[in-house]
Amino acid sequence: MRVRTNSEDIGRCGCGRRDYCDGSHGLTEAQWQEVQAKELELAQKNTDIANQGSGK
Repeated sequence: MRVRTNSEDIGRCGCGRRDYCDGSHGLTEAQWQEVQAKELELAQKNTDIANQGSGK
């Protein structure tokens, strides 16, 4: 964990990939891109399901 002087940054990751530390700083760029693609796909599915339920 990187030490920061701003108390609001406690728990945040220093790699800049996330607002919180989940270990993604240990991934290669290719692995990180894969994670992002999966998250985008899941978000799209959730949006589609929500839209179907609301009659859109």
